[in-house]
Amino acid sequence: MRIDIQLIPIPPDPKLLSSRAVVVVDVLRATSAMVHAISEGALEILPVTTVKKAFEAAGTFPPGTTLLGGEEETQRIEGFDLGNSPKEYIAERVKDKRLVMKTTNGTQAFGLVSSGLEIMAGSFFNINATAERCMELGTDLLLFPSGDEGNFSLEDTLCAGMLIDLILRGKGNQLELSDASHCAHTLYLRFGDNLVEAFRLSRHGKELIRFGLEDDLRYCAQVDLTRIVPIYRRGVIRRFGR
Repeated sequence: MRIDIQLIPIPPDPKLLSSRAVVVVDVLRATSAMVHAISEGALEILPVTTVKKAFEAAGTFPPGTTLLGGEEETQRIEGFDLGNSPKEYIAERVKDKRLVMKTTNGTQAFGLVSSGLEIMAGSFFNINATAERCMELGTDLLLFPSGDEGNFSLEDTLCAGMLIDLILRGKGNQLELSDASHCAHTLYLRFGDNLVEAFRLSRHGKELIRFGLEDDLRYCAQVDLTRIVPIYRRGVIRRFGR
């Protein structure tokens, strides 16, 4: 089993992806919100790339069945029901609802890796369950941090590094790590005891603080809130879990 990580969110080779499982990570905050929503009873999530596509997609479903969620420039989008804070995605709001989500980085990432063998939404919320699913699959693995508007993301790579650490503990000598994976793992060994510290150092973490959203840093740093691993197939994210 080989683990690689795409440190910059550019489209991988589709032929390479077809034999690999993929974990998409956007800790601050898209995949955290997605994992939280599914764990709180949301039926499914449709990630889209533009506001226009979000409204169009929502309009194809019966009234009252679908919520719009996400952000532009960190702020809730006008006309949307929810922003991008996982704290908003609670059962009282999302249970038995369909979500259409548009975010700056996370929702784009799923389209970039859509030819993957299995595509998971990962976060600290479901990190152990995601590691276990990766080990169950036993295939080569690509970790895909969604990045920061096309750039390297410290917090997403840190989460990927924790995932690598958990798989190393389970698989040990059976693993082969790329150089990039070793880098992500080293980052986790540096910040694993204080995730919020790393979040505060990251560009996007600082942006959230500037907008008065520092509580989201602490919230998104919670580990193992759920055993659910959302899976992306044919443009839709649905529950996979115990």
